[in-house]
Formats: sequence, structure tokens, C-alpha cells
Amino acid sequence: MSNVRDLSLDLIRGLAIIMMIAFHFIYDLNSFGFTQIPLFTHWLGIAWRCLIVFLFLSAVGISLVLAHKDHLKFKKFLKRIFYLGLAALLVSAGTFVIFPDGWVYFGILHLIWISSLIAILFVNHPKTSLLIAVIILIASIFDQPDLSFISNIFGPYLPIGSVDYYPLFPWLSFVFIGIYLGHHPYYKTVFSMRSHWIQMMGRHALVIYLSHQIILFGLVASVFFLLN
Repeated sequence: MSNVRDLSLDLIRGLAIIMMIAFHFIYDLNSFGFTQIPLFTHWLGIAWRCLIVFLFLSAVGISLVLAHKDHLKFKKFLKRIFYLGLAALLVSAGTFVIFPDGWVYFGILHLIWISSLIAILFVNHPKTSLLIAVIILIASIFDQPDLSFISNIFGPYLPIGSVDYYPLFPWLSFVFIGIYLGHHPYYKTVFSMRSHWIQMMGRHALVIYLSHQIILFGLVASVFFLLN
């Protein structure tokens, strides 16, 4: 990123983090039987989840453009990829201990890691990126591309389900949309309001992502065991 921060981008990340915390809090309440809110079956819950993921992933594309549109800063990119990959591994290891039958092997951080490696090749091609995004979204209607062979290969080593699973397709399309928006910043008109604390959360999105569910899950679990 340049020394001049994109305040709208910080706001996007901050809003996404707030919604994600709320989503996971409801998820935890459902898990312990306090509520029965249909996050994954009702269209509102599904749309809310898609909006959160769209904000996160489009922000990835935008930030890639802001950081590398003049020229690829290889060392900076490599450092970012290293820490992002380390964070993804921590999520996998942590969930393997807590949820051995549903640990995260390809969650949102894993998706961002792989998507960044792919999208960096198109960081200076906004029209091509938008076209790729459209093709991926259309193909997803027909369940393409079919990557089931990968699941078949690694199936014996993976859990039947996962508490956080985001396949590369169609979610990769949102990163490519972000690349287009990085060159054509229409998002600055939509996210024009300013809130210091929301923007601050956006600047520390990764740290909050890694820590928030530990706090939420621990809090809800503690209340559950106290009441039972």
C-alpha cells in the first residue's frame, strides 16, 4: 500500500469485519442451542454471508492494485503472502484441535492466499479481470469448473464437513472484481462516509479475524456451561 491510505477501503474492511463478528456470534449461539436462526438455509442468511465475503475479497483485489499497479513489489508481496499463509495454517491447526471432525482446510484465508497468487498476474488488466469474473460467475451456474477430482484425491485425509469452507470457484471472481474496482474506484462513492473506529478495525482486519472467534466461542461456551 502507498503511504496515503484509501479510507474507503479501510471502511469496507471494517464493515466486513463487524458483519462477520455478528454472523459468527449468531453461529455460536446456534451451535449451543441459544438460538435457531437459519444462517445457511434462509435466503437472507445466505445473502448476508455472500455480502460479507464479497466485501472481503473485493478488498483483496483493490489492495493488490493499490500496492502493485505501478510495478510488482516482489518482496512486499512475498512478505504479505508469507504472513497470510502462516495465518491460514494457524486457523487450520487451531480448528483441527477444537473441531477434529470439521477443521478448516480451505477457509477464507486459504482462499485469499491462493487468490492473491493468481490475481497478482492480472493486477494491471482490469477489463480482463472483469471478464474473468463474469465467466467464473456464469460457469458456476453450471457447476463448472468441476474440481471434484481434487476432493477425491485428498478425501481420505479431509473431514466430511468443515466449519469454514470457501472453494476457489466461484469466490475467486470477487477478487477479480476488486481488481477492476481498484482501477475504476466506484466504491469510493458508495463508501464515502467516515468512521475512525470502523476504519481502524479495517486496518487490523487480519488480527481481528484470527482472534474474534476465540473470544466469541469462549464467551458463549462459558455461558452455556454456567447455565447447565
